[in-house]
Amino acid sequence: MRIHTQTVLTGFVLLALSISLQAQNLSMQLIGEKQIGAPAVPQKAIPYGSYCYLAAKGSGLQVYDIANVASPTLVNTIPVSALQNLEVMNICRREDRLYLALGNFFGNNGQNAGLAVVNIANASDPVIEDVWKSDIQDKGSASVTVEGDYAYLCAMSQGLYILDVSQPGDIAFVSQYIPDPDFPTPNPAPAQVPNARGLAIRDDIAYLCYDAGGLRVINISDRTHPVETGQYINPAFNNKQQAFNNIILNGSIAFVAVDYCGMEVLDITDTANITQVSWWNPWECQSPSNIWVGSPGHTNQIDYNAECQLVFLSSAQSELSVIDVSVQTAPKLVGSYGSTDDQQGTWGMTLDSNRIYLVYITAVIPFVSNWAGIRILEWGKTSHVTELPLTTPMLLYPNPARHAFRLEYILTESGEISLEMTNIQGNVIRHILREHQTAGLHSQAIEPQLPAGSYMIRLTTAHATHSIKAVLVEE
Repeated sequence: MRIHTQTVLTGFVLLALSISLQAQNLSMQLIGEKQIGAPAVPQKAIPYGSYCYLAAKGSGLQVYDIANVASPTLVNTIPVSALQNLEVMNICRREDRLYLALGNFFGNNGQNAGLAVVNIANASDPVIEDVWKSDIQDKGSASVTVEGDYAYLCAMSQGLYILDVSQPGDIAFVSQYIPDPDFPTPNPAPAQVPNARGLAIRDDIAYLCYDAGGLRVINISDRTHPVETGQYINPAFNNKQQAFNNIILNGSIAFVAVDYCGMEVLDITDTANITQVSWWNPWECQSPSNIWVGSPGHTNQIDYNAECQLVFLSSAQSELSVIDVSVQTAPKLVGSYGSTDDQQGTWGMTLDSNRIYLVYITAVIPFVSNWAGIRILEWGKTSHVTELPLTTPMLLYPNPARHAFRLEYILTESGEISLEMTNIQGNVIRHILREHQTAGLHSQAIEPQLPAGSYMIRLTTAHATHSIKAVLVEE
């Protein structure tokens, strides 16, 4: 069991640096985990009382008893053979029912898209009420959202299926809508073909994350005839492929997980003219050196805590990222769990009150991960800045990096500071800045323009010197 609670006192970045660095004093602690034997690619976990339901792909739907949260115990399974041989790719819950998005979408072995309704009135013994299966075998489905009497199934290349689930034992097809595939790229190459990945719904409007096709706005007031009324893509990419995966709405703002491009904050007041408010882009995905494969982060699933104004992101090799969006024009990383170099990567993430359910997969592309299973974290926020360590903690990310870092650090008092880059022996090779700075959290971009290798970034204040190791890798 990993509990990441150390701070940095020397030049080495310990795994939980960002836990003690927070402007909001965010704390996270691992309280339970369950490893699943490799190879395994579980997708998402949903807690319900003292149980947790895992969309376990080829292993079906798994039920875990988490009464003893430190050691979840598998107590039941619905196999894929009971789901028309469709793999379980995602899951959502409404009261005492689960809705399963079915159909493998990985690799070249895609399946039909499907939906299952599962009754969990007896939480440890789920009962299938109905399974619906599309007529087309292609790329399966990525997620499902349920609002009122309708389920909205994101069916990858087959777009959006709208299904009537008012009678849980008799799922009824309503309509299928495939958005325009020729935006932003006309006649897209195979790698740029859009796929329906994630969805949020409000006021008869569906906001569809269409992968390489950006964000689509679809009017569903007439569910038998959906109409696309808006499109958005980040203009900063110069035709480089994007990957819009999932979305959360908060008033007139949308938070969008954009794979290796972090998170975009979008103004959706005018759905026909969506504009970018800000962009949290820690891995600089627009850089030619970041080519998706091997990127230190891939945001996938997303959740939001409105009280604390925090966005939680599963971020693959970077595992978990927590973003403060209280200032929407300047989102900041205020918490993280895991390390980019531990060869463990997340796919799924669910926020449930003060717990976070992280789902890890085994993978070799686009990131390396050799551990699969569920980790349960407990998190909290305090507001007393005086609880910060007396030292000046620092966070450096991404690290390793290909050409640029971002350094975040807290000053406990105002004063003159200097930032320098040194070799491992301590000899200064780059002067970054020297200036007067106020107390509080600071952020500094660093582009060292140095050969690949190990270096130190040194922060000097009036009372102390603090260093952090920085690793540059080949472009």
